[in-house]
Amino acid sequence: DRMSELSVTIICKNEAKRIRRCLESVTWADEIVVLDSGSEDDTLAIAREYTDKVFVNDDWPGFGLQKRLAADKASHDWILSLDADEVVSDALRESIQRVMQAPDEHSVYRVNRLVCFCGRYIRHSGWHPDRIVRLYHRRHYKYNDKLVHETVSCDGAKRVELDGKLMHYTYQTLEDYIDKRNAYARAWADSQYQKGKKAGIFTTLVHTLFAFVRHY
Repeated sequence: DRMSELSVTIICKNEAKRIRRCLESVTWADEIVVLDSGSEDDTLAIAREYTDKVFVNDDWPGFGLQKRLAADKASHDWILSLDADEVVSDALRESIQRVMQAPDEHSVYRVNRLVCFCGRYIRHSGWHPDRIVRLYHRRHYKYNDKLVHETVSCDGAKRVELDGKLMHYTYQTLEDYIDKRNAYARAWADSQYQKGKKAGIFTTLVHTLFAFVRHY
């Protein structure tokens, strides 16, 4: 039987150091769509080595809407959504290819992401297992509009676990980690402010203590 066609969508900005490994891991897909948000390095040139579907949207709408826009530019209905610092392992590729032989368009498929922090894989502290929906049918499901911590909106869908790991090479150094966490924190705070939400000292202390205990 002929497999259902799959589009891989990747959003990125200034990822010249990491995007090639991501692209290499999905050359087996029917299509790769790259949506850049204003890179000033060689990200676009590297992406064009792997696909002619390279687009730029530097009017940053947030992670959720940017990923939704990337899916809109795809040719196929089945979407595998990746970030530029993620790599599909061989085991995950095989699992996806098995699913694509007879996928259920009313199901969504979850990957188990494994973070590499400063050269070491983190398998504890709330970082692993990290199961997230990344494979879905775009006629039924799509990303929400969150500025940060975006997810695929799929209420009522059956969630199917995929075998293999999605490798996440996000934090090269401690400085890289702090910079990214600060950027996410600012984006999350902006999103809460836009909703009219405020946090007092008590709420801040409780959330901080809970986060420390959970990760410790």
